[in-house]
Amino acid sequence: MILFNERKDLMNKYFDETIHLNIFKNNVNFIQKLISSFHDYDNLYFVSKFYDGFITNYLDNIWNEDQIRFFSACLIQAFISLRKEKFIHRDVHFNNLLLDEKQYVNLIDFHVAIEYKNKDDPKNNVVGSPELCAPEMIKGLKYDYNSDYYRLGGMIYFILFRKFPNNIRNEKNWTEVKIDYNKTKNFSFSCIDFINKLITSNAKRRIGLYNIEELKNHDFFKNFKWNDLINGTMKSPFRKIKNKDMGLCKKKINVKKDISISNNFLRNKTFKNKILSFDNINFDIVEKIFKSFNNISDNIIYDYP
Repeated sequence: MILFNERKDLMNKYFDETIHLNIFKNNVNFIQKLISSFHDYDNLYFVSKFYDGFITNYLDNIWNEDQIRFFSACLIQAFISLRKEKFIHRDVHFNNLLLDEKQYVNLIDFHVAIEYKNKDDPKNNVVGSPELCAPEMIKGLKYDYNSDYYRLGGMIYFILFRKFPNNIRNEKNWTEVKIDYNKTKNFSFSCIDFINKLITSNAKRRIGLYNIEELKNHDFFKNFKWNDLINGTMKSPFRKIKNKDMGLCKKKINVKKDISISNNFLRNKTFKNKILSFDNINFDIVEKIFKSFNNISDNIIYDYP
């Protein structure tokens, strides 16, 4: 059972997600491309660029260093955009990573992202997937942009060892994790060093805290052609995998011009004002969008919060 206040907070987060994605609307690669959003009094809808691949499909495979490097580079570019706009994503996780038509990794799901404009007032609340939470977040300490970088290191750690560096929910069981290079000779020293500098429990010593370019300048990316990645001319090391079940919703949506408030929660004055302050529905555009989609394919993702 969801209490009224809990549901209001949840719905507010989804409105915030649309606002956040609009900030990155012109960013074609590495962050989810939002085309449009609209709502009625019962639902909020996202029209997004179509992504047909899931990074989770590759987790059963053994990754080589080129794949780890490319995977990391795509996320670093997403982090650069986040930091430029002063955002912390807070839930960088395999489930929030999709592959586009070029098999480039894109970061999605911004409903728990936060703006971080005041460096003198870092955040200190725990959110996101707990198995990848940075130590400072688990311990209830203040955290910064590089809490997202810890999550990148935790994912690479999982790719190598099939477990997370610290899958715990409280600080009492926290242990410092450091990969022993002598036990991972299938990977270069620079790769292991890069991971160790991401998953360190000392946030002030974590790579990229003061300058995100530290991530790009690490030896793991020596001779890596960043401009080719940014321009989309680099060939992805991930081959396209045909998905048996992509979780697509084929439900047809009938857009009605007469909207009635059918939900007591949405009759709430405060929440109603927030809805009305959002983009107005342009029904002509909405119908054109869905008609154009239906002419292309029945396999359309509709994101229902």
